[in-house]
Amino acid sequence: MKINKIYVWTAWFLSIVLLFILSQTDLILKESSPKVYQVSLILDSEDESEYANLKKGVDDAAKRYNIDINLLTIGSASQKELIESEEDNGTNGIIVLAKDDLRLAMTKVPMVVIKSKDADVFDTKKFTGSSANMATSKRAINIDYVDMITGLYNKFEKVYDGTSPIYVFYNSTKPAGVEPEIEFLKSKDEPFVFIEGDEKEFRTAIEDLVHSKKSAYIFSLDKHSSDNLCKILGGSSVYNEHIKRFYCIGATTLFVNKLDDGNIDALSGLNEYDEGYLAVEMLMADLKKTGYMSNVDMKNILLDKESLKDEDIVKQLFPVE
Repeated sequence: MKINKIYVWTAWFLSIVLLFILSQTDLILKESSPKVYQVSLILDSEDESEYANLKKGVDDAAKRYNIDINLLTIGSASQKELIESEEDNGTNGIIVLAKDDLRLAMTKVPMVVIKSKDADVFDTKKFTGSSANMATSKRAINIDYVDMITGLYNKFEKVYDGTSPIYVFYNSTKPAGVEPEIEFLKSKDEPFVFIEGDEKEFRTAIEDLVHSKKSAYIFSLDKHSSDNLCKILGGSSVYNEHIKRFYCIGATTLFVNKLDDGNIDALSGLNEYDEGYLAVEMLMADLKKTGYMSNVDMKNILLDKESLKDEDIVKQLFPVE
Protein backbone atom coordinates (compact mmCIF):
# COMPACT_ATOMS: atom_id res chain seq x y z
CA MET A 1 0.00 0.00 0.00
CA LYS A 2 2.84 2.35 0.86
CA ILE A 3 4.62 1.44 -2.38
CA ASN A 4 1.49 2.32 -4.41
CA LYS A 5 1.32 5.72 -2.69
CA ILE A 6 4.97 6.37 -3.57
CA TYR A 7 4.21 5.60 -7.22
CA VAL A 8 1.22 7.97 -7.21
CA TRP A 9 3.14 10.82 -5.62
CA THR A 10 6.12 10.25 -7.90
CA ALA A 11 3.90 10.36 -11.01
CA TRP A 12 2.17 13.50 -9.77
CA PHE A 13 5.51 15.21 -9.03
CA LEU A 14 6.93 14.29 -12.43
CA SER A 15 3.82 15.58 -14.23
CA ILE A 16 4.13 18.93 -12.41
CA VAL A 17 7.80 19.17 -13.35
CA LEU A 18 7.02 18.28 -16.96
CA LEU A 19 4.25 20.89 -17.20
CA PHE A 20 6.58 23.54 -15.75
CA ILE A 21 9.27 22.71 -18.30
CA LEU A 22 6.77 22.79 -21.16
CA SER A 23 5.33 26.12 -20.01
CA GLN A 24 8.80 27.69 -20.26
CA THR A 25 9.23 26.53 -23.84
CA ASP A 26 7.26 26.65 -27.08
CA LEU A 27 6.23 23.01 -26.70
CA ILE A 28 2.79 24.05 -25.45
CA LEU A 29 0.75 25.70 -28.17
CA LYS A 30 -0.39 28.99 -26.74
CA GLU A 31 -3.46 30.74 -28.12
CA SER A 32 -2.28 33.67 -30.24
CA SER A 33 -3.74 37.10 -29.51
CA PRO A 34 -5.88 38.56 -32.31
CA LYS A 35 -4.06 41.12 -34.42
CA VAL A 36 -4.88 44.76 -33.73
CA TYR A 37 -4.95 46.80 -36.94
CA GLN A 38 -3.84 50.42 -36.88
CA VAL A 39 -6.06 52.50 -39.19
CA SER A 40 -5.89 56.26 -39.82
CA LEU A 41 -9.08 58.24 -40.46
CA ILE A 42 -8.29 61.58 -42.16
CA LEU A 43 -11.12 64.12 -42.32
CA ASP A 44 -11.46 67.05 -44.72
CA SER A 45 -12.20 69.59 -41.99
CA GLU A 46 -10.72 71.03 -38.81
CA ASP A 47 -14.00 70.39 -36.99
CA GLU A 48 -14.58 66.71 -36.27
CA SER A 49 -18.01 67.47 -34.77
CA GLU A 50 -19.32 67.81 -38.35
CA TYR A 51 -18.86 64.04 -38.74
CA ALA A 52 -20.39 62.62 -35.56
CA ASN A 53 -22.44 59.92 -37.30
CA LEU A 54 -19.64 58.91 -39.65
CA LYS A 55 -17.30 58.52 -36.66
CA LYS A 56 -19.89 56.35 -34.89
CA GLY A 57 -20.05 54.07 -37.92
CA VAL A 58 -16.26 53.84 -38.08
CA ASP A 59 -15.95 53.21 -34.33
CA ASP A 60 -18.61 50.45 -34.32
CA ALA A 61 -16.95 48.69 -37.26
CA ALA A 62 -13.54 49.13 -35.59
CA LYS A 63 -14.78 47.24 -32.51
CA ARG A 64 -15.98 44.39 -34.71
CA TYR A 65 -12.71 44.09 -36.65
CA ASN A 66 -10.29 44.77 -33.77
CA ILE A 67 -9.07 48.10 -35.13
CA ASP A 68 -7.40 50.99 -33.37
CA ILE A 69 -8.55 54.23 -35.07
CA ASN A 70 -6.27 57.26 -35.25
CA LEU A 71 -8.42 60.31 -36.11
CA LEU A 72 -6.76 63.24 -37.88
CA THR A 73 -8.29 66.58 -38.84
CA ILE A 74 -6.97 69.09 -41.35
CA GLY A 75 -4.55 71.65 -39.92
CA SER A 76 -1.39 73.17 -41.34
CA ALA A 77 -0.52 69.93 -43.15
CA SER A 78 -2.29 68.93 -46.37
CA GLN A 79 -4.17 65.65 -46.71
CA LYS A 80 -1.40 64.28 -48.92
CA GLU A 81 1.21 65.15 -46.27
CA LEU A 82 -0.90 63.51 -43.56
CA ILE A 83 -1.25 60.36 -45.68
CA GLU A 84 2.51 60.14 -46.24
CA SER A 85 3.19 60.77 -42.54
CA GLU A 86 0.78 58.04 -41.44
CA GLU A 87 2.31 55.59 -43.90
CA ASP A 88 5.78 56.33 -42.52
CA ASN A 89 4.49 55.89 -38.97
CA GLY A 90 3.40 52.33 -39.77
CA THR A 91 -0.37 52.53 -40.15
CA ASN A 92 -1.95 49.40 -41.65
CA GLY A 93 -4.53 51.30 -43.69
CA ILE A 94 -6.08 54.70 -44.31
CA ILE A 95 -9.61 56.06 -44.73
CA VAL A 96 -9.65 59.61 -46.11
CA LEU A 97 -12.52 62.02 -46.78
CA ALA A 98 -10.87 63.50 -49.84
CA LYS A 99 -10.88 67.17 -50.63
CA ASP A 100 -11.36 67.78 -54.33
CA ASP A 101 -7.75 68.98 -54.67
CA LEU A 102 -6.28 65.73 -53.33
CA ARG A 103 -4.16 63.83 -55.88
CA LEU A 104 -2.89 60.33 -55.08
CA ALA A 105 -0.36 58.23 -56.98
CA MET A 106 1.19 55.12 -55.43
CA THR A 107 0.40 54.24 -51.83
CA LYS A 108 2.27 52.12 -49.33
CA VAL A 109 -0.85 50.81 -47.58
CA PRO A 110 -4.42 49.95 -48.58
CA MET A 111 -6.73 52.96 -48.65
CA VAL A 112 -10.43 53.78 -48.86
CA VAL A 113 -11.18 57.20 -50.33
CA ILE A 114 -14.54 58.87 -49.64
CA LYS A 115 -14.88 61.42 -52.41
CA SER A 116 -17.12 63.41 -54.70
CA LYS A 117 -18.39 61.17 -57.51
CA ASP A 118 -16.99 63.55 -60.13
CA ALA A 119 -13.60 64.09 -58.45
CA ASP A 120 -10.54 62.43 -59.97
CA VAL A 121 -8.29 62.05 -56.93
CA PHE A 122 -6.28 59.14 -58.34
CA ASP A 123 -3.37 60.16 -60.55
CA THR A 124 -3.58 57.04 -62.74
CA LYS A 125 -0.97 58.41 -65.17
CA LYS A 126 1.66 57.53 -62.59
CA PHE A 127 0.54 53.88 -62.40
CA THR A 128 2.97 52.16 -64.74
CA GLY A 129 4.42 48.65 -64.89
CA SER A 130 4.30 46.74 -61.62
CA SER A 131 3.24 49.88 -59.76
CA ALA A 132 -0.08 49.72 -61.59
CA ASN A 133 -1.13 47.12 -59.02
CA MET A 134 -1.02 49.82 -56.36
CA ALA A 135 -4.18 51.29 -57.87
CA THR A 136 -6.13 48.26 -56.64
CA SER A 137 -5.22 49.25 -53.07
CA LYS A 138 -7.44 52.30 -53.33
CA ARG A 139 -11.14 51.67 -52.96
CA ALA A 140 -13.66 54.50 -53.35
CA ILE A 141 -16.95 55.49 -51.77
CA ASN A 142 -18.57 58.02 -54.10
CA ILE A 143 -20.95 60.81 -53.06
CA ASP A 144 -23.09 62.44 -55.74
CA TYR A 145 -23.17 66.10 -54.74
CA VAL A 146 -24.67 67.17 -58.07
CA ASP A 147 -27.65 64.95 -57.25
CA MET A 148 -27.85 66.63 -53.84
CA ILE A 149 -27.95 70.16 -55.25
CA THR A 150 -30.32 69.07 -58.04
CA GLY A 151 -32.85 67.85 -55.48
CA LEU A 152 -32.62 71.09 -53.50
CA TYR A 153 -32.87 73.21 -56.66
CA ASN A 154 -35.98 71.37 -57.82
CA LYS A 155 -37.69 72.12 -54.50
CA PHE A 156 -36.57 75.76 -54.70
CA GLU A 157 -37.77 76.14 -58.29
CA LYS A 158 -41.33 75.24 -57.31
CA VAL A 159 -41.59 78.20 -54.91
CA TYR A 160 -39.24 80.79 -56.43
CA ASP A 161 -40.92 84.17 -57.02
CA GLY A 162 -38.79 84.89 -60.09
CA THR A 163 -37.34 88.20 -58.90
CA SER A 164 -35.66 87.88 -55.48
CA PRO A 165 -31.88 87.41 -55.30
CA ILE A 166 -30.49 83.97 -54.50
CA TYR A 167 -27.45 83.89 -52.22
CA VAL A 168 -25.16 80.86 -52.45
CA PHE A 169 -22.71 80.42 -49.55
CA TYR A 170 -19.64 78.15 -49.51
CA ASN A 171 -16.42 77.99 -47.52
CA SER A 172 -14.13 77.23 -50.48
CA THR A 173 -14.09 75.10 -53.61
CA LYS A 174 -11.75 72.50 -52.07
CA PRO A 175 -14.22 70.49 -49.96
CA ALA A 176 -15.66 67.55 -51.87
CA GLY A 177 -18.53 68.39 -54.18
CA VAL A 178 -18.61 72.18 -53.88
CA GLU A 179 -17.20 72.95 -57.32
CA PRO A 180 -19.65 70.75 -59.25
CA GLU A 181 -22.49 72.18 -57.16
CA ILE A 182 -21.45 75.70 -58.20
CA GLU A 183 -21.19 74.65 -61.86
CA PHE A 184 -24.70 73.18 -61.69
CA LEU A 185 -26.20 76.38 -60.26
CA LYS A 186 -24.34 78.58 -62.74
CA SER A 187 -25.93 76.57 -65.55
CA LYS A 188 -29.33 77.87 -64.43
CA ASP A 189 -30.65 81.23 -65.60
CA GLU A 190 -31.20 82.67 -62.13
CA PRO A 191 -29.82 85.76 -60.30
CA PHE A 192 -27.37 83.85 -58.09
CA VAL A 193 -24.97 85.75 -55.83
CA PHE A 194 -22.02 83.55 -54.82
CA ILE A 195 -20.36 84.27 -51.46
CA GLU A 196 -17.14 82.46 -50.54
CA GLY A 197 -15.69 82.69 -47.06
CA ASP A 198 -16.40 82.06 -43.41
CA GLU A 199 -18.66 83.46 -40.69
CA LYS A 200 -17.33 87.02 -41.11
CA GLU A 201 -18.04 87.19 -44.86
CA PHE A 202 -21.41 85.49 -44.44
CA ARG A 203 -22.53 87.87 -41.70
CA THR A 204 -21.54 90.88 -43.83
CA ALA A 205 -23.60 89.55 -46.75
CA ILE A 206 -26.65 88.97 -44.54
CA GLU A 207 -26.34 92.43 -42.96
CA ASP A 208 -26.05 94.04 -46.39
CA LEU A 209 -29.21 92.18 -47.40
CA VAL A 210 -31.04 93.54 -44.34
CA HIS A 211 -29.87 97.10 -45.06
CA SER A 212 -31.05 96.79 -48.67
CA LYS A 213 -34.53 96.01 -47.31
CA LYS A 214 -34.73 93.08 -49.73
CA SER A 215 -35.33 89.41 -49.06
CA ALA A 216 -33.41 86.50 -50.56
CA TYR A 217 -33.42 82.75 -50.98
CA ILE A 218 -30.22 81.13 -49.70
CA PHE A 219 -28.27 77.96 -50.47
CA SER A 220 -25.39 76.52 -48.45
CA LEU A 221 -23.10 74.11 -50.28
CA ASP A 222 -21.15 72.47 -47.45
CA LYS A 223 -21.57 71.56 -43.78
CA HIS A 224 -19.20 74.23 -42.50
CA SER A 225 -21.12 76.98 -44.28
CA SER A 226 -24.48 75.55 -43.21
CA ASP A 227 -23.29 75.58 -39.60
CA ASN A 228 -22.11 79.20 -39.84
CA LEU A 229 -25.40 80.33 -41.38
CA CYS A 230 -27.43 78.57 -38.68
CA LYS A 231 -25.42 80.43 -36.02
CA ILE A 232 -25.82 83.79 -37.77
CA LEU A 233 -29.53 83.47 -38.49
CA GLY A 234 -30.19 82.10 -35.02
CA GLY A 235 -28.66 85.21 -33.47
CA SER A 236 -31.22 87.71 -34.78
CA SER A 237 -34.90 87.52 -35.72
CA VAL A 238 -34.29 90.48 -38.04
CA TYR A 239 -32.00 88.37 -40.22
CA ASN A 240 -34.63 85.65 -40.59
CA GLU A 241 -37.20 88.21 -41.72
CA HIS A 242 -35.12 88.73 -44.87
CA ILE A 243 -34.66 85.01 -45.68
CA LYS A 244 -37.45 83.56 -47.82
CA ARG A 245 -36.16 79.98 -47.99
CA PHE A 246 -33.01 78.22 -46.77
CA TYR A 247 -31.63 75.11 -48.54
CA CYS A 248 -28.51 73.34 -47.28
CA ILE A 249 -26.15 70.47 -47.94
CA GLY A 250 -25.40 68.26 -44.95
CA ALA A 251 -27.47 66.44 -42.36
CA THR A 252 -26.43 66.90 -38.74
CA THR A 253 -28.56 66.95 -35.60
CA LEU A 254 -28.38 70.76 -35.59
CA PHE A 255 -29.58 71.05 -39.19
CA VAL A 256 -32.43 68.58 -38.70
CA ASN A 257 -33.55 70.49 -35.59
CA LYS A 258 -33.49 73.73 -37.61
CA LEU A 259 -35.52 71.95 -40.29
CA ASP A 260 -38.06 70.90 -37.68
CA ASP A 261 -38.20 74.48 -36.35
CA GLY A 262 -38.82 75.84 -39.85
CA ASN A 263 -35.53 77.75 -40.09
CA ILE A 264 -34.26 75.39 -42.82
CA ASP A 265 -36.69 74.49 -45.61
CA ALA A 266 -34.88 71.49 -47.10
CA LEU A 267 -31.59 69.67 -46.73
CA SER A 268 -29.79 66.95 -48.62
CA GLY A 269 -27.45 64.43 -47.04
CA LEU A 270 -26.79 60.71 -46.69
CA ASN A 271 -26.51 57.93 -44.14
CA GLU A 272 -23.07 58.80 -42.76
CA TYR A 273 -23.14 56.00 -40.20
CA ASP A 274 -23.38 53.43 -43.00
CA GLU A 275 -20.75 55.36 -44.94
CA GLY A 276 -18.24 55.06 -42.07
CA TYR A 277 -19.05 51.41 -41.36
CA LEU A 278 -18.76 50.52 -45.04
CA ALA A 279 -15.39 52.27 -45.34
CA VAL A 280 -13.96 50.09 -42.56
CA GLU A 281 -15.41 46.91 -44.12
CA MET A 282 -13.88 47.78 -47.51
CA LEU A 283 -10.50 48.47 -45.93
CA MET A 284 -10.52 45.21 -43.96
CA ALA A 285 -11.39 43.30 -47.14
CA ASP A 286 -8.25 44.78 -48.68
CA LEU A 287 -6.08 44.07 -45.64
CA LYS A 288 -7.30 40.46 -45.41
CA LYS A 289 -7.27 39.99 -49.19
CA THR A 290 -10.89 38.93 -49.36
CA GLY A 291 -13.17 39.73 -52.27
CA TYR A 292 -15.13 42.98 -51.97
CA MET A 293 -16.44 45.69 -54.23
CA SER A 294 -13.93 48.43 -54.97
CA ASN A 295 -16.44 51.18 -55.80
CA VAL A 296 -19.64 52.08 -53.96
CA ASP A 297 -22.06 54.91 -54.73
CA MET A 298 -23.86 56.25 -51.67
CA LYS A 299 -27.58 57.02 -51.89
CA ASN A 300 -28.66 60.57 -51.07
CA ILE A 301 -31.54 61.57 -48.80
CA LEU A 302 -33.60 64.71 -49.50
CA LEU A 303 -35.41 65.95 -46.42
CA ASP A 304 -38.03 68.61 -45.67
CA LYS A 305 -40.17 69.16 -42.57
CA GLU A 306 -42.86 66.79 -43.86
CA SER A 307 -40.25 64.04 -44.23
CA LEU A 308 -39.51 64.15 -40.50
CA LYS A 309 -42.81 62.34 -39.92
CA ASP A 310 -41.28 59.29 -41.62
CA GLU A 311 -39.31 57.46 -38.91
CA ASP A 312 -37.55 55.25 -41.46
CA ILE A 313 -36.03 58.30 -43.18
CA VAL A 314 -34.93 59.83 -39.89
CA LYS A 315 -33.32 56.52 -38.85
CA GLN A 316 -31.31 56.54 -42.08
CA LEU A 317 -29.84 59.88 -41.08
CA PHE A 318 -29.43 59.05 -37.40
CA PRO A 319 -29.40 55.24 -37.15
CA VAL A 320 -27.65 55.24 -33.78
CA GLU A 321 -29.46 58.08 -32.01
